Amino acid sequence: MPMGDFDITALILAEHSRFRDAFTALQGAEDPGAAWDELAARLEVHAVAEEELLYPVLAHAAAEGAAEGEDAVREHNEIRHAVSAVADHEPGSESWWAAIHQAQTVNADHMAEEEREFLPDFKESVDDDRREELGMLWLQFHDEHP
Repeated sequence: MPMGDFDITALILAEHSRFRDAFTALQGAEDPGAAWDELAARLEVHAVAEEELLYPVLAHAAAEGAAEGEDAVREHNEIRHAVSAVADHEPGSESWWAAIHQAQTVNADHMAEEEREFLPDFKESVDDDRREELGMLWLQFHDEHP
């Protein structure tokens, strides 16, 4: 693979794209409840991977890195809260779909901020080799947490 294919920032952006697609696909899913359960689990793995692999590195590499990481963890907790609220509703009900939409909105807002602010700072502050190394750890983490 060409250099950059394992850059952690590229892997995160690709996963963000898959999340957007998965939220869109929920409406037409044969079993939206099962599709949601899978998506919710993937969102948590993504959040934990970022918290363990990405944010600590940025905290040491960029001037505003620690603050950005704290903000991102707070946003992850907002996503976790929105995701857990879905379980309070009967799958497929109008209120369940409203809770799904709320989780989608909170997640989309976080991803957009991350793509606009956090990832560019990370890419500027962390050299190519380190981002590739972290990308390999990212893939390993996902293999260990299917």
